Amino acid sequence: MPMTAAPVAADVIGTTADPFRAKTTVVFSDPNVPSGCHRIPAIVRAVDGSLLAFAEHRLNSCADKSTIETVVRRLPAGTTQWLPEQTVVRGEPDDPQAPATRGNAAPVVYRSLPGAPAADAPDGRIVLLGTHNPVNPATPGQSHGGAPRTPYVVHSDDNGVTWSRPRTLDELDDPAWGHYATGPVHAIQLTRGAHAGRLVVGVNYAPPGVRGAMLVYSDDGGVTWQRGAQAEYPLGRQLIPQEMSLVELASGDIFVWARQNWNGGTDEEEADPDIRPHRAVAISKDGGETYDSDFTLLRGFEAPPVQSAALRLRATDEGDRYNRILTSAASVNVDPRSRMTIRSTFDEGLSWQTVDTPARSSDEGVQVWGDNDRGISIEDCACYGGYSDMVELPNGDVGLLYERTRSGCWSTRTCAGTTDYRAEIAFVVLNDRDLHTPSTTPDVPGRSALVFDGVTTTTGRYGRAFSFDGERGRAQLPYRTTPVLGTGDFTVSTWIKYRDTGKDQALVWAYGINGEPAVQLSAEPGDNRIHGTVTTATGSADVTSTGAYADGAWHHVVLRRQADTITLFVDGVQVSAASGAAGTVGGDDPTPIYLGQRLDGTNRFHGHMDEFRIYDRALSTTELTLLHTTNTNGIPGRTAHLPMNALVPAGRSETGDVR
Repeated sequence: MPMTAAPVAADVIGTTADPFRAKTTVVFSDPNVPSGCHRIPAIVRAVDGSLLAFAEHRLNSCADKSTIETVVRRLPAGTTQWLPEQTVVRGEPDDPQAPATRGNAAPVVYRSLPGAPAADAPDGRIVLLGTHNPVNPATPGQSHGGAPRTPYVVHSDDNGVTWSRPRTLDELDDPAWGHYATGPVHAIQLTRGAHAGRLVVGVNYAPPGVRGAMLVYSDDGGVTWQRGAQAEYPLGRQLIPQEMSLVELASGDIFVWARQNWNGGTDEEEADPDIRPHRAVAISKDGGETYDSDFTLLRGFEAPPVQSAALRLRATDEGDRYNRILTSAASVNVDPRSRMTIRSTFDEGLSWQTVDTPARSSDEGVQVWGDNDRGISIEDCACYGGYSDMVELPNGDVGLLYERTRSGCWSTRTCAGTTDYRAEIAFVVLNDRDLHTPSTTPDVPGRSALVFDGVTTTTGRYGRAFSFDGERGRAQLPYRTTPVLGTGDFTVSTWIKYRDTGKDQALVWAYGINGEPAVQLSAEPGDNRIHGTVTTATGSADVTSTGAYADGAWHHVVLRRQADTITLFVDGVQVSAASGAAGTVGGDDPTPIYLGQRLDGTNRFHGHMDEFRIYDRALSTTELTLLHTTNTNGIPGRTAHLPMNALVPAGRSETGDVR
């Protein structure tokens, strides 16, 4: 979807400063910031294909809780010009021009889904929750933090052309709560399971001395609302989830992606995402009514304390070849907020792409604003980026709406006045290749495995094989809602060829880590062995060879479980066996099976791999000999098989067609 971009100063912005300049439109611009500004973007796509970009128009200053109206700009379907800004809601119910805060837009498009509860709301209604507080007319530009905050709802039945009057949602409020905030980001409608059709919104509230993270929901298209999951944290604790973005997982659970605020910390601690992570995660398994467990910190994800959007872009149960969830956020762990980056998870939120810098893999997160050279000072980069939201476009591309530095202000030395992230809100369109999408390879049962940069094809033991570079290369088997390795017998088989004796290398890693139920197969030349482990809730068993086989020749490696006994075979010969491995090897939520790395991304394999297979039974010795000598596909029970003969680049199908 091409957009007409606002003009920028070509002599100021370099080729690496705005890498997607040709795909970018400035939707809201404030040359007089901070005397007034647009902030807090949110975006949805209406049923007619129109895009609706929402923002807070802060009229007298850029202060939170000052005089603010919620505004929208529409991009009608099939056009390239955004329509002029219009007001969605402003002022007090009896006086729309009165000073008041109307912000924290959390829009969602209601669809009448088959089997969902009947509702008075028409299909396609745009429902928007927000928060309100009164403003003293004598100080309209000041933040009225002590004023009562109340949630409200408005809707549009004509794709955002006109809007209803705001209706206060007392049922979601409590007089004891001070601060209250909906979103701010698009809300979601559930499409799977028992609660299909339900609208769910993230909310934060603040009783005295406490911060609360709540989900609210509606089963009738936004007409009535209920309080759902609630988690409260005393201010003295180091876990304070806020500003939640929601995604429905392929399992039907709700993934809650939250900003994490800390109280203090040294500069060194704040800069380290493993010590001071600024994202927290929770899951709801009952449609947002309760949290399944406490919020947990996502260590290693680099982002400052800032709102971050999340969006499902692909889902295997909807016909896609893989699952993909995106998140957008500034990507430096400390303030000032800068370097807006989109990162992906291909395993339903368990692991995320890292920040794309010159020192890291090119298949990781993509920085959309600013030079990714961390050696450039923030004054010279001036690539400030703040809040954001994302929307899927009809052709499968993604649109990112984000706060940033004013176009042309690529350095504080080139612009007078402010160059912070409140200067404009820009919209950029990105496709699969822009987003550093991995390649795929066919899985014989009809699915597609993901293959990341650092893997190429080479001459194999049979046909072609994969060559892993030991740094970036790894593969992820197709996601399944039920584990391919479960409570029963199984056989895991592959061919390997390697010479690197300088490090331990993961060959196969299924499910858990650090004592959790899992199946692991590694080459450990430092200990001169191939090592297999099966861990269950009740026990663990290890098998090892007496050599590492790091001789540059092809070797057939098999890990088999039969009842509680696991056995390791190399080149058709049993080399080790151990008992005590009965029970399930996966948790309640299946995680991917990785080839060439551990679950945490470490111990990447440096060598070749070919003909990976899983069977849902313990193959007999005769069958293993047949598999070793003939590479036959005629043995019953095969549930996964990567021949590793081809890599399909992002954007193409496995028949070669462009997606």
